[in-house]
Amino acid sequence: MRCTEIVDILEIMRLSEMGISQRQIGESVNCGKSTVGDIQRLCREAGLTYANAAGMTGDAIKALLYPAKKVGLERGHPDWEAVHKWLKGGKRRNLQYAWEEYRLSMPDGLGYSQFCRQYKAWRGATGKTVTMVQDHEPGDKSFIDWVGDTLDCVVDDSTGEVLTAHFFVSVLGYSCYPYAEAFPNEQQESWLAANTHALEWYCGTPRIIVPDNTTTAVTKSHYFDPKLNPAYLDFAQHYGVAIVPARPYKARDKSLAEGSVGWLETWLLEWLRGQYFFSFEELNRAIKERLIVLSERPFQKRPGSRASEFKDFDKPALRPLPPTRYEFAQYVTRSVPDSYHVEYKDFYYSVHYTLFKQEVTVRATSTMIGTVK
Repeated sequence: MRCTEIVDILEIMRLSEMGISQRQIGESVNCGKSTVGDIQRLCREAGLTYANAAGMTGDAIKALLYPAKKVGLERGHPDWEAVHKWLKGGKRRNLQYAWEEYRLSMPDGLGYSQFCRQYKAWRGATGKTVTMVQDHEPGDKSFIDWVGDTLDCVVDDSTGEVLTAHFFVSVLGYSCYPYAEAFPNEQQESWLAANTHALEWYCGTPRIIVPDNTTTAVTKSHYFDPKLNPAYLDFAQHYGVAIVPARPYKARDKSLAEGSVGWLETWLLEWLRGQYFFSFEELNRAIKERLIVLSERPFQKRPGSRASEFKDFDKPALRPLPPTRYEFAQYVTRSVPDSYHVEYKDFYYSVHYTLFKQEVTVRATSTMIGTVK
C-alpha cells in the first residue's frame, strides 16, 4: 500500500510545498497519511525539493529516497489509513479479507485477532466514527460538478437542429459564489475549458479543487484508487492547485457542489427553460448575466449575499492566476520501435535511442509536442 509511483512522489512534493495537509495530499494521490509523512521525511533527509526532482529521472529519485539498505523498513504493521479506506470502498469488504491480503505480503505479520484489535483501536483513536461539520476558509476550496439535467436550447442556425446543452457548475466553499457554463458535451476538453474559465471568472485560484469522481477528472472512479487523468494533473500543476476528488458514497465531501447544483437547477435552468439560443456563446452570455443577478440575492439565514461574501472574503484570499492560460494537452502512450520514431496523428516524431522497446507518453498541444516521464 506504499505510494512509490514517481508521478505520485512528485505530486506529494509539489502539494507539500504548497502547504496542503497530509490528509488532503493522501486523498489527492491515493495513499495513506502516514505514507505522505514518510515521503516528506525522506525528502527532507535527502535535501530533495520539487524543483530539483522535476529534472531528475525516476530511477534517480527512487535511488535517493529508497537506498538499498532501507528496503523493508516499517513494513511490519499495516497502513491503517489505507486499510480503512479500502474497507469503506465497497459493501462486501471485511476485516477477514483485508487481513488475508495483508498476510500474503507479510507472512510473519499480525495474527487475525491482533489485526482486528489494532485496527479497532486505531479507528477509535483517530475518530473515524465521528461526523464533523465542514467549516470552509476563504479562498481554500472550490467544488465542481456537471449538472445532471440538460436542456435542448441551442439552435444550429445552419441546419435548424436543436442541440443539447450540458451545464458545468463551480462554487467557492466559503462564499458559495457560483460559476456556470454550458457545453455541447461532457468530454475532457470541455471539462478542462470549464475549469479554466471558472478560475478566470473568480480572477484567482483556490488552494484545492474538489471534483466529483467524474471520468473527465479521474481515470478510475473508485473509493480506494481515484487516479487523476494526466491532462487534469497537468492543469493542476499549471495553476498550482491541489485536486482532491470527492469520495464515492460520501455525500458530505460534495455537499456544497450538490447544493449549488440544486439551487442553480431551480433559479438558472428553470429560468432558461423554454428559451432558445443560436450559439453556445449567446447562451453563456445569458448565463453570466443571470449569475450576476442571482449572486446579489441576500442569503436567507445569514447577512450578505454570495457576491458580497465573495468580494469581502473569498476574492482577497485567492492566489493570482499564472501569466498564461492553460493549454489543453492530449496524452497517448506509444511503444518505441527500432526506428526511434513514435506515431501521433499520422506523423512520426523522433525520440532518444535509449528508449528503444520502452513505452513513452506523448504530450501534444496545439503548439507543441513532446514526451513526458
